Amino acid sequence: MGGGPWTRRPPAGQLTGALAALAAAGIIADQPVKPLARLLSGAMNEAALWIARGGDLQAAEQALDRLLDGPSGRLPAGLRTPA
Repeated sequence: MGGGPWTRRPPAGQLTGALAALAAAGIIADQPVKPLARLLSGAMNEAALWIARGGDLQAAEQALDRLLDGPSGRLPAGLRTPA
């Protein structure tokens, strides 16, 4: 990939910062963001590899939409701020 801004931080570094900002803003529940970033990063990497190997991009997008919206149309409980 060459040298770029993504080479200066660990793979989940950008995501960790974004999740910390979301938690600080009250958009997601306050929680340890490093493990969450690693889990999300791993899931995104696996999805990217699956799609690159011929997986169904539309199905992946729909699954992500369902995950993020949840049955109630809100973020999954672990990410939601307390009501």
